[in-house]
Amino acid sequence: MELFKGRGAKEDEKELLEVLDDVFFSEDDEETKRNFLELLPKLYKDRYNPGYNNVIIKEDGAIKAAIGCYPLNVTAAGRSLKIMGIGNVAVAKDSRRKGYMVELMNLALDIMKDEDFDYSLLGGQRQRYGYFGYEPTGSVQHFVINKGNIAHIKGKDYKTAFTAKEITESDVETVDKIIELYKSLPYYMDRNRENCLDALRSWRSVPYAAYENGEFKGYFAAQKFGGLLEIKAANVEDTIDLILCAMDVIGTDSVSFSVPVFDTELCDYMIKYCCGASIGNADMINIFNFGKFIEAFLAIKAQRMNLCSGTLNVLIHGYKRDENLSITVDGKNVSVTETDAKPDIELDHLRAIDFISGIYSNHRNSLPAFAQGWFPVDFFAYGQDNV
Repeated sequence: MELFKGRGAKEDEKELLEVLDDVFFSEDDEETKRNFLELLPKLYKDRYNPGYNNVIIKEDGAIKAAIGCYPLNVTAAGRSLKIMGIGNVAVAKDSRRKGYMVELMNLALDIMKDEDFDYSLLGGQRQRYGYFGYEPTGSVQHFVINKGNIAHIKGKDYKTAFTAKEITESDVETVDKIIELYKSLPYYMDRNRENCLDALRSWRSVPYAAYENGEFKGYFAAQKFGGLLEIKAANVEDTIDLILCAMDVIGTDSVSFSVPVFDTELCDYMIKYCCGASIGNADMINIFNFGKFIEAFLAIKAQRMNLCSGTLNVLIHGYKRDENLSITVDGKNVSVTETDAKPDIELDHLRAIDFISGIYSNHRNSLPAFAQGWFPVDFFAYGQDNV
């Protein structure tokens, strides 16, 4: 048997999608039948090179396993980060228990280390991917609100004047306004006119813009089978009207959605009116450059709240390499550099992720008082940007 292991090519794309759809969706019923091109157009459209962005194994020329390795660019507190989204981890049904998933995950990790990616996003079972350096982490604020709540805020007979319009490629001016809103916060991925709608249509969502008397009021991404994956008002005081507009589109009396903790304006607004709120993990990640990651996301936190000044030395035995880091906060200024100084704390890879950006880490309890408020840093990942 002839085996091939490596990056795919343009000519592999049709077969790749057929294999992935069979592995993941062959048991879907007709009403909810999915396929990857519809589910994630931002990854699987021809122009995004899904063949090259998968590492694959072929047996005698036939694809038997694949893992998506999708490069993404992030701006966090003005700093550019190079990240990789890992997705569609698949092994054909007739080729399982041959170790193909492990081989391809290790190949993907080698690519990320060799090409100097800063961190990687992945969705999946925690322990399964913990072997490869991934850990659930980050902080996201979840809000739930229903029409009963809104009746007490606006009155029981209140109807929003906002109307929704599905956004298409011809709505260039509206797309530009959405991108401007999306990039108004200190963390965002590289959405532009060419890929913005593909991102918003991911996860079986439909993007809508809301208007009042022809004026753009905000946007939201509503799932075809219910759910609200992204929402942002042009003016935060219009959020209730935007939510009611989304409810009308979805056909529901209640919605829930997630907000980054650094969107303090929206969090402050929602906490006054919501039915319920909770904080959960943002995503599962692997960090390859801890210094760059800490500096970017700690700088976001320093923008939204006052942190004590000081310097903390942390030695991390990372998946890629050891990093002995000097972390300095001076008012709103954050810097992270390599140091030879004795560390104040020493951590292995997974516990370092918990310590830096996890919801809970016992290691933070022993920090000096000045650094107690630094962690967790403000790591977040928008659902529509995930792989």
